Amino acid sequence: MGLAEALDCRRKALLKYFGESDVECGNCDLCEKPPEKFDATQAVRKALSAILRTDEYFGAGHLIDILLGNETDKVLNNGHKALPTFGVGKDFSRIKWQAIFRQMMGHDFIRPDPNRHGALRIMENALPILRDEESVTLRMDTVKLAKSSPRIKMLVSDENMPLFSALKAKRRELAETAGVPAYIIFNDKTLVEMAQKRPTNLDEMAQINGVGAKKLENFGNAFLEVITGKTEQLHPSRRKIAGEEEGILYDLLLEAQNKLIRGERGLDKPMSCSASLLVKVAKRKPDNMEKISQILGERKADRFGSAFLDVLIEAG
Repeated sequence: MGLAEALDCRRKALLKYFGESDVECGNCDLCEKPPEKFDATQAVRKALSAILRTDEYFGAGHLIDILLGNETDKVLNNGHKALPTFGVGKDFSRIKWQAIFRQMMGHDFIRPDPNRHGALRIMENALPILRDEESVTLRMDTVKLAKSSPRIKMLVSDENMPLFSALKAKRRELAETAGVPAYIIFNDKTLVEMAQKRPTNLDEMAQINGVGAKKLENFGNAFLEVITGKTEQLHPSRRKIAGEEEGILYDLLLEAQNKLIRGERGLDKPMSCSASLLVKVAKRKPDNMEKISQILGERKADRFGSAFLDVLIEAG
């Protein structure tokens, strides 16, 4: 990150990382077009103060809310409205503060703590700034250019824009909790497609480009709740096959099982198959009773085997 946010020659910065020094190369993008810079000493000091006054316990998103004076539930519940740093950063927008925090990480002034969900810790490099012994210069271009892509805005209709904004807010919340950049959760194109197609369950969510099995498992319900106002309560085994053919078979097998929990006449003792067994049947697609018995065991195969075979045969 330090190389990406470099102020001067990238080759020189790279050699410095390995303990070497050299003159500027004159060929990299920064040598050919030096970036506009600005004195960020006061801004960085405000950010560091917010980190210190919250005991290095929070991520960038919450710290920016403090600097901007946003009265979020998290700010109010933690008593952070009473901090001296509350509202002192209104001279910058949220997006510009994000760029400043990113450059602070690039200069190794702060680092996210992986053991505390990305809470920011102050590094030794930042101490002279806190003591007013050194000044800080940052790149202005990364602050100026830190704004929403107009191309993405063009892809979202006026009708879908409120939902798209809500999905972005949820993404930011999850990213701050995990201590990762927002695009790691989902990129903008994926959120645009969610806003357009408005999936109503996890199977439909799995059809959205960019929603793989792992992200569906980790984030699917959170975004589904934004879209529909509710979450889908699926067994973890069922969630793993959401969006696949086996998911549809699982639902059909579960429906067939529910009709036979107390037997055909409804007088027998209750019996059911675990979710993992239903997943095995859906994936292996046994085509005779012997194979059904190998998966379910004889007792459960006696009760559910024929019905399950009918489901599998009808599904083709």
